[in-house]
Amino acid sequence: MNERPVFYSDVESCVEATIDRVGRRIHLGTPLGLGKPNHVVNEFFRRAREDHRIELRIFTALTLARPRWTNELGRRLLEPLSERLFAGYPELDYVDPLRDGTLPDNIRVSEFYFQPGSFLRSPLAQQNYVSSNYTHVVRDVLDAGINVFAQLVGKSDVDGAIRYSLSCNSDLTLDLVPRMRQRESGGQKIAVLAQANRNLPFMYGDADVAPDYFDGVVDDPRYDFPLFAAPDRPIDTTDYMIALHVSALIRDGGTLQIGIGSLGDAVTYLLKVRHQKNDTYLSLLRDSGVLDQFSDVLERVGGTTPFREGLYAATEMLVDGFLELYRSGILKRRVYPNLDVQRLLNTGRIAEVVTPATLETLVEAGIVSEQLTAEDFKLLQTLGVFKPDAIFEAGDDMQHILGKRLAGGKVAHACFFLGPRRFYDALNRMDPAEREQFCMTRISFVNQLYGQEELKQAQRKAARFVNSGLIATLSGAVASDMLEDGRVLSGVGGQYN
Repeated sequence: MNERPVFYSDVESCVEATIDRVGRRIHLGTPLGLGKPNHVVNEFFRRAREDHRIELRIFTALTLARPRWTNELGRRLLEPLSERLFAGYPELDYVDPLRDGTLPDNIRVSEFYFQPGSFLRSPLAQQNYVSSNYTHVVRDVLDAGINVFAQLVGKSDVDGAIRYSLSCNSDLTLDLVPRMRQRESGGQKIAVLAQANRNLPFMYGDADVAPDYFDGVVDDPRYDFPLFAAPDRPIDTTDYMIALHVSALIRDGGTLQIGIGSLGDAVTYLLKVRHQKNDTYLSLLRDSGVLDQFSDVLERVGGTTPFREGLYAATEMLVDGFLELYRSGILKRRVYPNLDVQRLLNTGRIAEVVTPATLETLVEAGIVSEQLTAEDFKLLQTLGVFKPDAIFEAGDDMQHILGKRLAGGKVAHACFFLGPRRFYDALNRMDPAEREQFCMTRISFVNQLYGQEELKQAQRKAARFVNSGLIATLSGAVASDMLEDGRVLSGVGGQYN
């Protein structure tokens, strides 16, 4: 593993080489949810179960596992659903021993977020639960001595140039791997592993990495298992009524975050009604009394008109609803990585379409000098104001080298995704230029303002965050992770942020 990466056609060889590299003390980290490399994890588990000299500790979250039943009625209800959702999805071998409390003494599994309700009856899982805020997980797993990290990745092979994508789980990986490499330079033995799955949508931007990002890559079509597809939950009247109120609190030109589930789906639907059938939407607001009771709040905070500027998404989880909003012409406000440009866009001094006035405004704002330098020219190319193939010649007429639109705009920044099969299919059908507008990135960027505070504040104007919880106090505190008896239902997740 000295030359990165080593390619493997089977998981057995990869795991054997990893143990030879780092030793028998394996502290294995894997992403939450969809990004687990199940075959690799199962091989580590098998080796440790058969060889008690190996110390295996697994750090992960949101383990996707088939539901259990305890009687015939439960079987008849859950078995067809289980077969539909998990058809072809390889089971994680540690799940049943964790549920039953029968893990070998040399194996320990710690999760910081459970599939909701999945481990309520497992004292062992409850005891090993790690209460860690999403943005603190990297710190906590490093403190716990993680030395192996393994992830499922998408693959692109264009004219022999192989690239891999962190795809559904750029969240922790982009923050964790650089920290692991720092420890490696200090002498610690580590391994960063990937398992390729061609069914996984290839996401670009920060999630697009070169093969040498990894020490070892298991890449063989026989490991291309079907992705877990989350079911759609029915939307009831309560969801719709909450969503109706919420939809009028979202300001055109603002920022949106929604979560998975029926409430997020209801909000998506009502926003589409507001945008596409505004007369019907206004009638709903009048008939329900929302306009009469909250007109001053709606005017001050939200809006009821169609979305002219559109919305931008800053969200932990990229859910199916955001693609619906994108296709409906609502998710269309792009943000840009340059603070000065973003401020000019926010104030309406420039638009995304490039004109000679765009260049004049950038000069007036002091972003580039009136007599363009080679550095100015390069910046303007990066911004899309000048064509990427333009050549710098001082004093040349700039009209013919102007670009058409600003470059690098994103309609969404997200960290992980999980959803129904149509969601994955829709991402796979998008052409690369369209898919690049959905930037899968690190959790520290999306969940925190710390670092690039001014840029994030400029991008995330009029932000609205829509989530559900288990309990709310009269003072406004919300909790959604734990039951009254202390058992963890799901986890803290990103509530801290």
